[in-house]
Amino acid sequence: MSELSANLSDGSSPSEPPAILIVDDMPANLGLVVDSLSDQGFRVLVALDGEEALERAQFSQPDLILLDVKMPGIDGFETCRRLKTNERTKDISVIFMTSLTGIEDLVEGFAAGGADYVTKPVRIDEMMARISTHLALRTMHKQLVAQNRRLSNEVSVRQQAEAELARARDELEVRVAQRTAELAQVNASLRLEIEERRRAETKLLSSEARFRTIVETSPLPFCITSMPHGTLLYMNEPFRKLFGLIAQADTVIRIADFYVDPATRDRLVRQLRMLGGFRNTEVHFRRPDGGTFWAMLTARVASFDDAPAIYVGLNDVTARKLAEGKLRASEASLANAQRLARLGDWEWDTSAGVIHWSDEMYRILGLAPRLSRPGYRTFLAAVHREDRALVRHAVRALLDERRPYCLDCRVRGADDEVRIVQFQAEAMPGAGVAKQPLKLVGTIQDITERKSIEHELLESREQLRELSAYMEAIREEERKRIAMEIHDELGQLLTALKMDVSLLKMRLANDSDAAKKIDDMRELVEKTIWMVRNVASHLRPAALNFGIVSALEWLVEDFGRRKGLSCQLWINGREPVLDDAHATAVFRIVQASLTNVALHAGASRVDVTLTNTETTLDLYVSDDGCGFDPAAARNGYSYGLLGMSERARLIGGSLRIDSSPETGTVVSIHVPLGGGERP
Repeated sequence: MSELSANLSDGSSPSEPPAILIVDDMPANLGLVVDSLSDQGFRVLVALDGEEALERAQFSQPDLILLDVKMPGIDGFETCRRLKTNERTKDISVIFMTSLTGIEDLVEGFAAGGADYVTKPVRIDEMMARISTHLALRTMHKQLVAQNRRLSNEVSVRQQAEAELARARDELEVRVAQRTAELAQVNASLRLEIEERRRAETKLLSSEARFRTIVETSPLPFCITSMPHGTLLYMNEPFRKLFGLIAQADTVIRIADFYVDPATRDRLVRQLRMLGGFRNTEVHFRRPDGGTFWAMLTARVASFDDAPAIYVGLNDVTARKLAEGKLRASEASLANAQRLARLGDWEWDTSAGVIHWSDEMYRILGLAPRLSRPGYRTFLAAVHREDRALVRHAVRALLDERRPYCLDCRVRGADDEVRIVQFQAEAMPGAGVAKQPLKLVGTIQDITERKSIEHELLESREQLRELSAYMEAIREEERKRIAMEIHDELGQLLTALKMDVSLLKMRLANDSDAAKKIDDMRELVEKTIWMVRNVASHLRPAALNFGIVSALEWLVEDFGRRKGLSCQLWINGREPVLDDAHATAVFRIVQASLTNVALHAGASRVDVTLTNTETTLDLYVSDDGCGFDPAAARNGYSYGLLGMSERARLIGGSLRIDSSPETGTVVSIHVPLGGGERP
């Protein structure tokens, strides 16, 4: 408590305790609060209404105000607002004592400037904790104010010192500037003297030696020839190496002897006589050893030893000429390849505004290169009217999304021939901030013949599928006919034979050996009847005549009995009504699935689930076997799976196989019914 009083005193007597002003119009409410604060060592001031509180706060400057909200005259909120507008009391923390706990009252109290609140009846511990907190905050606030005051004084002193230093620096800069100007004048005089001396020394140097040094150190071939004979008067070492020459004092060399084409030499000589020189002219030369090279010449007429001469500079461009030849050959090969592949290319450089079309692209579009200007509008005009919207959409996606595209469209060129082309393009973005494409490149290929072949192949495949469906229908009809004949004809014959055997046994009842033989014959006839029924059922189950559910029940029961596996049939919904073709196809798919389970799965359980709705029929055959990789099976030409998929397709359905090693297999058959959409 003594430490808090010392901090609040702000330079006053450290023994003076903090002062707390209590404002309440009910003296009975003040007794307990005043006693508690006095016991804690606080100096307590009391006011009975808002006006008295304003006067006592301005006069006594308490450290904290406990303010009641409901008072006669001005209420606690208005009293707080006036305290906060007064310069002497605005920094004093105000804690409201109120029985109002509504959110709007609390918001109004804080809006008026209150720092905290305690509810009535007052809890002394809570009130003391809040008072201690706000007194500590006021202490820190006073310390901060004092520290800011000290810092402001220090800043003022520092600003005065900096101002004095600035004045001193300005005076020093003025002196330095004056001294610098004096030194600059002296340096200018010295530079003039040095320049005059340098010019005098330069005039003393030999012009011939200077010229020879410059030329000899140059990496470019250089020579001087006489005019008009063209005799070499001077050549540097790069020139000798380029022409393969050896320096000999007695040998007269004429540059005209190195020209491959004499007409070129005569033309250049005439140009020298008329214009006095030429620049960057390509010339084909021949060396003394027979080798040739290309050089870029720049020549000018001047004087040498007081006589007319020709100064010639050369640059070896043989490598560039060879590269150009290879480029032309490559372009010719590319043109031939494009012609054979019926593939043209184009390029649009947006930064330079240049558009390039290859010759093959003009031919594909049926346009004449000299009469047609390459561009997007020219290409769009050649596109078939019905395909232009598709092309515009693709180009817009290319420009907006930078997404390469490939589309097939029809074009009609100036020759009025309709072709099918494949148009490919991509954008090459630039490195700028806007990320605009600098170049668009693409190809256009005439695929009319390929499309025709594809159409023929598609028609052929559809015909094969129709033939397959027709043959499958014939096979099913044949199975049905054979099953009926076996069941009816052979079954009746065997039944009659069984009856005859029974009658024969009755007549030979007294002959035990004959009776035993007859029993064996009867057993053999019964086995034959069973085999006939089994063959007829596998050719076409009689249960199919009673619906797909009956057929599946027979198939599941027969499979479980023959293979010794747990095989269950689950029906969800009502029994579907299918025509004979649909029912037979679904039955054969399930039969093939169960056959695959028996041959390859190694399963212990098989479930067949039939789900029927108003629009779809879904059938699932699942097992807990070893599973397999469907993609690998298709790549291995699994004709069983292919036949199942084709059967499903023929009835407008779809087949899906979900499997992986060690996870079992699920064969799903989806068939739309009635208004259901076909896949």
